[in-house]
Amino acid sequence: MRYKYVGGNHRSLSEAEENRILAQFEKMAEEGHIVTAQDIKKVFDERIGKDTGRGYIYMLLKRHGWRKVMPRAKHPKKADEEAIQASKKLTTP
Repeated sequence: MRYKYVGGNHRSLSEAEENRILAQFEKMAEEGHIVTAQDIKKVFDERIGKDTGRGYIYMLLKRHGWRKVMPRAKHPKKADEEAIQASKKLTTP
């Protein structure tokens, strides 16, 4: 049987307070802005008044069902089209 996570003794904020913080970032994401865990961590740290680890923020995001929605469009080190075509010309007889 699988149990739903209902909380614990080591939470910094209640689930409702976490939802309020994440709601503002959800609005930003819907408007097309890129939301990073680092941005969420800054707001979260200001709210609780102490520095938290990145792992805590990632666990928070997982707990609330957040995930990476879209992969990057292309590899950042991909060669440009000229270099690709030049490479093809060298290998064909």
